Amino acid sequence: MQTPLTGGPLNIKHTIQRDLAILWAFIALIALLLAFLLWQLSRQGAAAQVAQASRQSVLTCAAMGAGLAHALAGGAGTASSQTVMQAVIDLALRDQPGVEGGFWREPDGVIAYAFPTYDGSGIKRDAPGAEMERIGATARRALDGNASITDVRPGLREAVVFAACPVTAAEPHIAAWTLKRVPVMSASVLDQLLLAIALLLGFVIASGLWLGATLSRWRGQSERLATQLAQSERLATLGRVAAGMAHEIRNPIGTMRMKAENALAAPPQVREARVTSALETVVSQTERLDTLVSSLLALSQPFQVQRQEVDLRHWLAQQRETHAELAARSGVQIVVTVDDASLAAPDIAATFDPLQMARVFDNLLLNALAHCGHGGQIEIGARRLGTARLLLWVADDGPGVPVELRQTLFDPFVSQRSGGTGLGLVLAREIVQAHGGRITLVPAPQGARFEMELPWHVS
Repeated sequence: MQTPLTGGPLNIKHTIQRDLAILWAFIALIALLLAFLLWQLSRQGAAAQVAQASRQSVLTCAAMGAGLAHALAGGAGTASSQTVMQAVIDLALRDQPGVEGGFWREPDGVIAYAFPTYDGSGIKRDAPGAEMERIGATARRALDGNASITDVRPGLREAVVFAACPVTAAEPHIAAWTLKRVPVMSASVLDQLLLAIALLLGFVIASGLWLGATLSRWRGQSERLATQLAQSERLATLGRVAAGMAHEIRNPIGTMRMKAENALAAPPQVREARVTSALETVVSQTERLDTLVSSLLALSQPFQVQRQEVDLRHWLAQQRETHAELAARSGVQIVVTVDDASLAAPDIAATFDPLQMARVFDNLLLNALAHCGHGGQIEIGARRLGTARLLLWVADDGPGVPVELRQTLFDPFVSQRSGGTGLGLVLAREIVQAHGGRITLVPAPQGARFEMELPWHVS
């Protein structure tokens, strides 16, 4: 069972930064999607459709004129040949949906016409009478200026785009013309939708800017609250420590008082032996009280983390050597495991306070040595997690932590080690959290395994 621990202010800061980055990514994605939709719809608006229809009409008109000129130049017929003109119109307009057109001549008017993509049962051959006046005017302008002409007649339901161009190879006064109708009702709806999406995009961008400013302000407030929360947790811990300390001090004092009273009340013939025993008890209990006070002082003072680059292999070897003598007396082997593959990156060495973290390893190794039987083994090791985190661990093959103690293992004065103060793991947790990391008891096949996850490097 893993015992979760709340991260320190640095972890809270990283969490806030990560959440802000995710939020900004979503806002940017929404803005990009709206911008893409806006661009697509802008190509479907009324003005865009009319402009597209104008370009299509001019190109089709030019193709019709060039086709007739080519046919006449090749001797396929005369300028008055209806068959040639109809063939040219059908060929030019068959792949132009919605475009109708023909040829116009002064003073006869429309002399050939076709609408190959007409939605009816076949090709429409009767010229649009309602548009004849505008067709004639556009054709005359094209012939007078000897250039292509476009004209747009707006309407409530549709806009009509006219185009005319002179047929240079034909006899004078012949012009090709085209016509396309653009429904403006659907285009106007698109324009309204375009405006709505543009306003929505502006609202998203403005909201993102406002949210960014707000979250930036909240982030500062959250960091201050995180600092206050850490201080409050520290004070609460100290309160529990003080209550436990009073209980822990009372027991040694009671033992020393009882020994002293027994020595004073002893008959002369055994008084010397009892005084010696009382003094030995006073010394041992004084050492216990000194350990308690030292641990309390360590917890009551803020940890000043002095980070420096650490050679993990050398540092772990030092931790093993520090406890090598005690391990030899207990018949326990301490092994060092370093994941060389994950630590091979030559960029930046791991940074932490080696002295403070040595105190953590002291407490964990003493606990492990106390619970490992003769012939047991303790493993200490390090591995890099990704590029930003460092994992350290101390594991033993002893009996493990009882289930009933796992939830309160990091509380003050909780200990299963004979003579333990119950403050070692509390001190270890405080030191690890001061580094911006966390310490946990993780499930293991046998024994107890404590893992410490720290930032790999802090600028």
